Amino acid sequence: MEDEKKGLPEDTSRGEETGLAHHAKAGLPVSRRELVLADPERLALADKVMIEGLEVFANHGVYAAERELGQKFVVSAVLYTSLRAAGESDYLGKSVDYGEICHVIDQFMREHTFKLIEAAAEAVAAELLDRYPQLFGVKLTIKKPWAPIGLPLASAGVEIIRTR
Repeated sequence: MEDEKKGLPEDTSRGEETGLAHHAKAGLPVSRRELVLADPERLALADKVMIEGLEVFANHGVYAAERELGQKFVVSAVLYTSLRAAGESDYLGKSVDYGEICHVIDQFMREHTFKLIEAAAEAVAAELLDRYPQLFGVKLTIKKPWAPIGLPLASAGVEIIRTR
C-alpha cells in the first residue's frame, strides 16, 4: 500500500500484473527495480510536465560579489512521469503539481548557495527526485543571464538529465 501512495508500481519480478502494460509497451519503467535503471533515451518516451523560464533571484557564483549581491537565474525543467491517471481522472493529486514545484525550485535556490551553476543544477535535480517519488527523471536547465563575462551574451547556462 505504501508504494501505491508514492505512485510507484509494484515489483513485477515475480510475474505479478501491475496494470502498467502501457509503460512496458512504451519502453518505460514498470517496476521499482526498473526505475533505478531508467536512462535518458528511455525518458524520451515518458510523459512530461514542463516548466519553462522560471525566474529566480539567488546568490550563486564564483565571485564573492555574485554571492553577496545575488542575480537572476532562469530555470526550466522537464519532469518525466506518468500522466495517464491524471489525464483519465482530471485530478491534480494524480499528477505532478508544476506550481508547487516552481515554488520548491525557487525556495531551494534562494536558501542554498553554490559557486557553480553545475552544482546548483545537481542539487535542485536531487531535491526534486527525493521529494517527488513519482518522477522517473528530470531534465533541468539553469541559465545565468547576468553572467560576468565582459562580453555581450544572452546567457550562460547548464543542462543536466538525472534519473533515479
